[in-house]
Amino acid sequence: MSSNIAEYIGFSKLLWLGYAASLVLAAAMGASSFWIEDTRNGMANPAWCYAVTEGTSVIMLFALTPALLWLTARLDPKRIGWPRVVANHLAGFALGSAAHIAGMAALRYAIFPLFGRDYSFGVPGNLGLQLVYEVRKDAAIYLGMVALIWLVAMARRRAQVVVQQVVVQRMASAGPRRLEIRDGAQRIFVDPAEILWAEAAGNYVELHLAGRSLLQRQTLSSLEQELSDQEFVRIHRSRLVNRRHVRSMAGNDSGDFTVTLSDGRQIGGGRRWRQSLAL
Repeated sequence: MSSNIAEYIGFSKLLWLGYAASLVLAAAMGASSFWIEDTRNGMANPAWCYAVTEGTSVIMLFALTPALLWLTARLDPKRIGWPRVVANHLAGFALGSAAHIAGMAALRYAIFPLFGRDYSFGVPGNLGLQLVYEVRKDAAIYLGMVALIWLVAMARRRAQVVVQQVVVQRMASAGPRRLEIRDGAQRIFVDPAEILWAEAAGNYVELHLAGRSLLQRQTLSSLEQELSDQEFVRIHRSRLVNRRHVRSMAGNDSGDFTVTLSDGRQIGGGRRWRQSLAL
């Protein structure tokens, strides 16, 4: 699992809206279930009580989610090992549960009086039991959210790999659009179609265009491979030519040949590579 935080917190607005909607739905289902159960037992409270109780819980969950995303992103088992991951998640759960319980209780203490009622956290004399109930529920939520975060991050990472592979394949099939030539601090971009021929020049390759030449620190073999699908062929051990700019070819008694290019210049080729232009 990658520790790249952006992989975890860089979710789209649509995903965040979907997450918020799922929390609202969970709150509605929880509130209605409690209301139905209390109604059956003859202990029903006004509907708003259940809505506020469950609503304040999911509000705090949503508010604490970015912190959980940040923590999960930093806890990479490949980098720090599983023991430290578990220890840090236990600490994160303790802090998160405390913040969740304190936050939702504070919201309820603030909201209930607006409806003319007082709020009491738990049954008087059973505060410990209420805390156990909330912590147990938070533990299940925490584990579920961490698992969901991992799954979403893995799915996004796999999708990115697929997209990158498609891009690489398209680039490979289309060939290079432009060559980047560095001239000191300046960068020059050249369309391969503009290059008439190229020849080795020590540790460099000299690219000959109409009216100018450029030096690129590169081997002729690597350039030949890079331009293999751009109509470039080798005609000499130290020379490549762009077939699109070849206008004629004339041989001599030794088997070597001379190529005339679109700008009128002539360059020599070796008999070993004579057939490359005939293909």
